[in-house]
Amino acid sequence: MTKSVNLYLASGVSEGKGFWLVNFTEDDDIYNSLGTKLLECYRKELFGLEGAIEVKDAINTTLDILCLNSIYDKYKLDNYNIGYSSEIPIDIIEDIYDLWAYNYNNEILWKKYIGLLNLRKKIKTSNNYINIGLKGETYEFATKLDGLLSFRPINSTLRVDKLNDLMW
Repeated sequence: MTKSVNLYLASGVSEGKGFWLVNFTEDDDIYNSLGTKLLECYRKELFGLEGAIEVKDAINTTLDILCLNSIYDKYKLDNYNIGYSSEIPIDIIEDIYDLWAYNYNNEILWKKYIGLLNLRKKIKTSNNYINIGLKGETYEFATKLDGLLSFRPINSTLRVDKLNDLMW
């Protein structure tokens, strides 16, 4: 029998900067998992250890892709060693968490979804031709994933526009 752990989504503060963290712990009180750096828990689900590792990896990979795509589009999101930028809205983070946590139950679909995520990681930008060959639940999942990954900060001060100025 596998060990049960709590997969959680929490916010925290380190050195005066906020961050989002997706992790798992055996403790029921997740605030003890990183000491006093965690402030609030937004999601907490009970998983087996193997399932928690897979879901955590999928969520973190999705967030990595989101941050990388923001950089490609010249939006600056602060990077932290502990977690992800607090500039990403809670509803986006929660939707990504829910998307992966609730789709873990079906093993066949899970493998397809992980395959889509790995493909999405390699392609770097949103391309509609990926979705052309998909149908049914896989198409719906790919559409939701693309929608979540299309987030860009609204605040224009985060945009690092470096227009090509004339040299002379």
